[in-house]
Amino acid sequence: MNAPSRILLVDDLAANRETLVELLAADDYRLAEAADGPTALRLAAESPPDLVLLDVNMPGMDGFEVCRRLRADPKLAEVPVILVTALDDQASRLAGLEAGADDFVSKPFNAAELRARVRTVTRLNRYRRLHEQRTQFQWIVEQAGDGYALVTADDEIHFANARARLWLGLPAEDPVNGGGRERFLAAARRSYAPRPAEAWQGWPDLAPATPAARRLLVRPETPQARAFFLDVDVLEHRGSRLLRLSDVTELFANRRDQRSFQTMVSHKLRTPLNAVLGGLELLADPAGMRPAELAEFAGMARAGAARLHAAIEDVLRHAELSRLPAPSELFALDGLDALVRSVAAGLSLPAVSVVVAADARAAGIACAPAALEWMLHELLENPKKFHPRQMPAVEVAVRLAGKDFVALTVSDDGATLSPEQLARAGAPFFQGEKLFTGETPGMGLGLASVFALVWSAGGSGRICNCADRPGVCVELQWPRRDFPHESPE
Repeated sequence: MNAPSRILLVDDLAANRETLVELLAADDYRLAEAADGPTALRLAAESPPDLVLLDVNMPGMDGFEVCRRLRADPKLAEVPVILVTALDDQASRLAGLEAGADDFVSKPFNAAELRARVRTVTRLNRYRRLHEQRTQFQWIVEQAGDGYALVTADDEIHFANARARLWLGLPAEDPVNGGGRERFLAAARRSYAPRPAEAWQGWPDLAPATPAARRLLVRPETPQARAFFLDVDVLEHRGSRLLRLSDVTELFANRRDQRSFQTMVSHKLRTPLNAVLGGLELLADPAGMRPAELAEFAGMARAGAARLHAAIEDVLRHAELSRLPAPSELFALDGLDALVRSVAAGLSLPAVSVVVAADARAAGIACAPAALEWMLHELLENPKKFHPRQMPAVEVAVRLAGKDFVALTVSDDGATLSPEQLARAGAPFFQGEKLFTGETPGMGLGLASVFALVWSAGGSGRICNCADRPGVCVELQWPRRDFPHESPE
């Protein structure tokens, strides 16, 4: 709702000011009064009015001088001024124009005429100020490093700044002559894949999202360019929606936010290190300790050392991400069984089964063997970490998902996740099990990194609870890549 216009009434005679107040009382104005020029200038500087009704004939500083000083102040130079004067000669009006007056009202004035002029001037001034604010806003938005798009409830783009137009491949100018407008998601899909798919379900009619949920647009990696990630924030939803597009490619390329990563590493290393040091400190002075106590403190130090070793291995393994080959390298699925069993043996997981559908064995995926080995390590290690006995039964299955995609699923028989955990799983540094135990192995980066690698290859990833038993299922889909047939010699 628009605030009422503020009018400053300046006249040395209280009776004249009272008359103006009565005439303008029927309209919704905020009125301020000044009995002399200096007071008028002070009140105007404290709270710039939308209009000054200024008497000319005042002792000391007359209306002409007040008007000149208003025009000399950069903050007040654009404020409309109507001179109220009994002078009707041409010289007086010229003096008023030279002082910067916008209009004149002669005494005695016609009430209807005065109200009409005030109404016209305040509306024009409001429009002028609104236009200036919009111009300033548009300039700021055009210079912004983020992309901004204003869309309707039907997802039609009514405004997009230069950055958003560049990223979405939109024309440099708005459509003209009644041309059709682009829809945001349709324009985005020409170059990007909305990820994770669940976060975009129902767009543009969105259900309230989990606060930590993130909507991404991912342009898959190509031989000519690396993968490109845009984060999409919905900033306003009142009939129309303001979208902010932020380039988060570096965040996903690095697989970490520096501050969060440092905080997580510090916590993960210090906690077990304290256990090691505490146990060793107690063992350093064993006098008077019973054998059971010595064994307990030695076990404390040993358990802390094992956790410290595991944390360091996690840090080093995530450091390997930057050296993983590009997703353009192909992996033949007929070699998956051997790769899974190699990773499972390294993790001491005996109960891992591998099922590759017959029609998928001849297919390939855009994933280098080293990258797939890294992802399988993460996907098989998580069930072991969070299983009540650290001995889960895990199934790795591969099938064709339609004619264009290959789906790889890793399911276990461990814990079932809550809806909140499922909504946030895959976000960097989120550890679902920590909500239950308060302390959990790992960095909270594994699944987020796995999803980012698959997205970079043009695929998708999701996590859900197993439908027929306790446990979690992670499904990854890659674009199918067939190997060229060798012609017989």
